[in-house]
Amino acid sequence: MFKAELEDVSLIQDSMKTISDLISEGIFQLNEDGVELIAADPAMVALVDFQLEEDVFEDYELEEETKVGLNLENLYSILRRANSSDTIVFEVKEDDSKFYIRMEGRSTRNFSLPILNLSEDDIPDTRNLDFTVEAELETGVIEDAIGDAMVVGDSVRISADEDGINIEAEGDQSNANFHIDSGADGVLELEGDEANSMFSLDYLDNMIGAKKLADTLTLRLGEDFPMKMEFTVPDKANLSFVLAPRIEEE
Repeated sequence: MFKAELEDVSLIQDSMKTISDLISEGIFQLNEDGVELIAADPAMVALVDFQLEEDVFEDYELEEETKVGLNLENLYSILRRANSSDTIVFEVKEDDSKFYIRMEGRSTRNFSLPILNLSEDDIPDTRNLDFTVEAELETGVIEDAIGDAMVVGDSVRISADEDGINIEAEGDQSNANFHIDSGADGVLELEGDEANSMFSLDYLDNMIGAKKLADTLTLRLGEDFPMKMEFTVPDKANLSFVLAPRIEEE
């Protein structure tokens, strides 16, 4: 049995909007520390790791650790109906195959979703990746870079060293280059050696949708290596994405 009450409606709405734009199904792990979702898109290009701390809930009741598979697009469609003044109650009942959502405010609204039997076998473990560059940046800096790159192409090359980060896109007839100097106002921290990889802009554009959660993000890079983009809401939530590099055609 599981029951949790959440008053911070925007936190769950903004998180699930970004996640559901990337990934359609996932398994929520309910444990004593809170709620966690680790899921990958069918192409295994992007992986999401989302954690909601137990303390963010006004009430949190859990008899035993359990896993709940849900359609994330359907979940967000329900959550977006909540008003900012509502309290959302999540519930899993014993020996029941439904996930219940109740919204309490000016009225009481009840929804349910079927609990899906999903496999975790194909989801890679990305928590021990050895990145060569780590940067803490203002979220708006990366948002601007992605927006510029999307004007001219569908992929972007991100390179970095101790002097800064370079983000470059090339189209059939145009190109865009966005350089972030290590001493720029939007760079809070930059350390490491060198990194250089190419990524899909469609995925990056969806990932930066998490900008509503935090004013800063942590970006981790490597050489022809996945990238990790992490948004943290202190003492409340953590949302990170791992994106596989795009392989250039010969």
